[in-house]
Amino acid sequence: MKSVKIKQILVTGLIGCLAFFNNGCEYVQIMPVEPEGEISYSLDIQPFFNSKCISCHAGNIPPNLEATVSYDELVADNYINTSNPQNSLLYTKINVGGSMETYVSNTEKALLLKWIEQGAKNN
Repeated sequence: MKSVKIKQILVTGLIGCLAFFNNGCEYVQIMPVEPEGEISYSLDIQPFFNSKCISCHAGNIPPNLEATVSYDELVADNYINTSNPQNSLLYTKINVGGSMETYVSNTEKALLLKWIEQGAKNN
């Protein structure tokens, strides 16, 4: 008898919660901010590496993303494909299903892709 009451209470509560969330909330999709203008490696990309990647990629795990060597490492080890930017190893690692996806926001993904699309300049 006691377990029947508990089940009734749980089911009633679940139905109440579903009704509240279905009617009381509005789904809001957060879209990435599309970067505008020319992306600078030194002003936009390297600071991103410094804040998100350098704790692991500072020489121990390739590629080395320390400021003094990062660009050369990315180019020499074929992490960048300017003829097909979405297939760049750098981009696929951070994109959906990539091993680094959870560390990067959609806005940061858009920034890196735009930089590669612009020719991945060392500027």
